[in-house]
Amino acid sequence: MPAIKNNKINICIACDNNYSKYAGVVVASILASADLDDKICIYILDGGIEESNKENILSLKNIKNCEINFIKMNNDMFKEYMAIKTHAYLSVVAYYRLKMPSILPDVDRIIYFDCDVVVNTSLKDLFNTDLGECVIAGIKDIDKRKLKVNPNYVNSGVLLFDLKKMKELNIEKQFADWTIEHIAEIKLGDQEIINEVLKNKIKIVNDEWNVQSSNFVNRSSYTNNPKIIHFVSKKKPWHFGSFSYHKDYYFKYLQLTPWALKTEEEKEYWLKKNKICSFFGYLKYRPLFFLRPRFYEAVFQTYLKPLFSYKKPIIQNNTFIVWEPCTKNHSEVVPGFCKYLIDLGYNVSVLVHPDRIKEGLFSRFKNEKLFINKMSKKQVLKYFQNDDLQDVKGVIVTTVGKLCDSVHYNDAYKTFNPNTDKSKIFFVEHEIVHSADAGTWDENIITLRKINYKNIKSVVVNPHYFGNVKITGKNEITNFATIGAILPNKKNSEHIINAVEKLVSEGKTNFKVTVIGKGSLKHLPKNIQKYFDIKGRLPFDKMYEELEKADFLLTSYDDNDPMRIRYNTAGTSGNFQLVYGFLKPCVIIKSFAPINGFDDTNSILYDSNDEYSNAMKKCIEMSPEDYTKMQNSLKEYVDVLYKESLTNLGKTING
Repeated sequence: MPAIKNNKINICIACDNNYSKYAGVVVASILASADLDDKICIYILDGGIEESNKENILSLKNIKNCEINFIKMNNDMFKEYMAIKTHAYLSVVAYYRLKMPSILPDVDRIIYFDCDVVVNTSLKDLFNTDLGECVIAGIKDIDKRKLKVNPNYVNSGVLLFDLKKMKELNIEKQFADWTIEHIAEIKLGDQEIINEVLKNKIKIVNDEWNVQSSNFVNRSSYTNNPKIIHFVSKKKPWHFGSFSYHKDYYFKYLQLTPWALKTEEEKEYWLKKNKICSFFGYLKYRPLFFLRPRFYEAVFQTYLKPLFSYKKPIIQNNTFIVWEPCTKNHSEVVPGFCKYLIDLGYNVSVLVHPDRIKEGLFSRFKNEKLFINKMSKKQVLKYFQNDDLQDVKGVIVTTVGKLCDSVHYNDAYKTFNPNTDKSKIFFVEHEIVHSADAGTWDENIITLRKINYKNIKSVVVNPHYFGNVKITGKNEITNFATIGAILPNKKNSEHIINAVEKLVSEGKTNFKVTVIGKGSLKHLPKNIQKYFDIKGRLPFDKMYEELEKADFLLTSYDDNDPMRIRYNTAGTSGNFQLVYGFLKPCVIIKSFAPINGFDDTNSILYDSNDEYSNAMKKCIEMSPEDYTKMQNSLKEYVDVLYKESLTNLGKTING
C-alpha cells in the first residue's frame, strides 16, 4: 500500500541546451498523461539552456497547468565527478541528480527522469510508492550481466528519490566519497555510483514504470501498456533510423511541443521513411536476428500472449466493482454508486470509459478506498469473460441495457465467466417499460427511482453524489441552468425560449440562462440572445463548475409529450441527480414533481407550460433568504433519499 497519498508530484529533469528539446518532450508526456487532480511541480536542473528553449518548455503549461522551475547549475559543484572517464555521451549533467538533496532543500520526495523518456500515465502511484527503509525506488536494468552481480541493479533513468532520507543519511557525501575512492574503476557513471552506494537501500518496482526499449527484440518488458518508456539504445528516437521499438510514442508527444513536425515533408521523413530505414538498418546490424531465441520470445510476448491474457482492474481486499458499460451516457451515476459502497465499508474499483475520466467525472471525488482504472471496453469484457471474480465482493453494472435487450435479463450474465457467482452481480436498469410490458421484470434489479408503472417494484438506489461540491447561495442576477440542447423546433427548447421572451417583454431582465448543451445564439430571437450563455457540451469538471454557479435548474417536461412522459412513470432523468447533488431547486411542471420528491417547499412548480414564465419570475423575485430556505428543504429530502438508498443497497447486497 502507498505510504502517502499526495496529488502533488515533484519531478526532476536535468539537461543542457542540446537536450532541452528532448526534456520538453518528457515534460509534454508527463502533462498529457496526468490525471485531472494531479498537481505537477517540475524542477529542471539547468546546465545552460538558452532563454528561447526555456520559453518553449514553459509554453507546455498549455497542456496542463503546472509549476516549472529552472534551477541554474554551477558545474564547479561537481568537480569530483568531472574526472570520471566513461561514455562520451555522459556529460556532467548526468551527475546533477547526485546532489539533489542540496539543490532542492525544500523537497522531500521526487521522481527523476532522464531526457530519453516518455510517460504514458499519471505518476501519482509511482510517486506514492511505499519506500519503507529504502532511499530510492527503481526498475531493474535490462543488462542481465549486471543483474548476475547485483540482482537489484537498477537503471538510473527513472528513479524515485526520498530526498529527506538522503539528507538524514548524508548520502550526497557517500556518493562523493565512493566516487573518489573508485574513480579509475567507474565505467557506467551515475548509474554505477547509485547502485554501489545504495546497494541495500533500493526498492524494486514493477518494470512497466521503466520499459527499457532498445529494439523489437531487446526490451525489459513486453507489456502492451508501458507506463514509462525509456529509450536506452545509443540511437535515440530523434536519430534517423533508430531501432527503438516504441519510438512512435516519442513522436506522439513531440507533436504537443513547439518542436513539433510541421510540414508534410517532415512528417513523411520521420514517421514513414524513418520506419523503413529502421527496419533495413536492423537487418544490416543483425542479419540473423531471426535465429536468436529472444526474437521468438518477443514475437510470443508481443503478439501471441496478449491473445490469451487479460488486463485486471485494481482489486484490494473487500472490493466491489462499479462498471458503466455505456461509452457515452449514464456515467454521471457512477460516483454516487461508489459513494454508497464506500459508506457500506467496501473498497471500490471503477470501470468506465477512459474518456469520462479525462472529462473529470471524478474530479471532485477523492477517497483512499476509490480506485480508478483506465481500461477499454474490450479489456473490460475480456476481464469479465476470463475471471471468475472470486477475489471481489460484487459487481454493480450501472446500465444493464447495454448487456441485453432490457427484456431477457439472463442474457446479461453471458457477459461474465460461466463460473462467476451470479448472486454477486447487481444490475441497474434505466428502461423499465420493455420488461414490464413483456412480464420479465425482476424485482431485484436496481432503479434510480420508485417506479410508477404497472405496480412494478424494484430496489431503489438514487446515486446523486458527485464529490466535494460547493453549495452556493442565490446570485444577484438569477442564473438558470439547463442541461441539453437549445435548438429550433425542439419542444422543450420552445418552452424556455417562449418564457424568456415573455419575461423580457414584461421588463424582467435580471437573469440569464446558462445552456449546458448544444445550441447557437443565431437560432434565437435577437431581442433575447443576450440572456443566453450557450456553453456547448462540457466535460464533467466544467459542468460541475457551471452548476455551482447556477441558482435554479430548468426542466421542461410535458404530459403530452410521449418522449417525456417516461420521467413520470418508468424512468428518471439525469437532471434530477444534479438537482439533488448540487442542491439547485428546479423549475418543474407540477404533475412530474411528487414522484421525484419535489413540492412547493423545495422547488418551483407550475401547472402548465403557459405558466413557465411565471415560474421563472418567482425564481427571479425570490429573496436570498427564501432561496436558502428552499435549499434547506431540498437538502432534507435529499438526506432522507440518501439514507433510504444506502439501506436498500446494503440489504440487496447482503441478500
